[in-house]
Amino acid sequence: MTMEEAKKKFKITIVEERCKGCGYCKETCPKDVFEFEGTLNAAGYVVSSPKHLDRCIGCNSCVMVCPDLALSLSEEA
Repeated sequence: MTMEEAKKKFKITIVEERCKGCGYCKETCPKDVFEFEGTLNAAGYVVSSPKHLDRCIGCNSCVMVCPDLALSLSEEA
């Protein structure tokens, strides 16, 4: 990893109403970014939350594995 890559910051957006709390994002993330803290959406599912964004390396694994297209990832300026 270069110094430039190490300085990149990422934003993960979760559409809470789409999240079914399957945990695939948490299981797939190589940097353990996600937590489940008990926040429920309207359907009663516990919603995933990107609690440790400082760890995110922008690998996009969470976005690719989400079966409900509830996640998006972008690089912050």
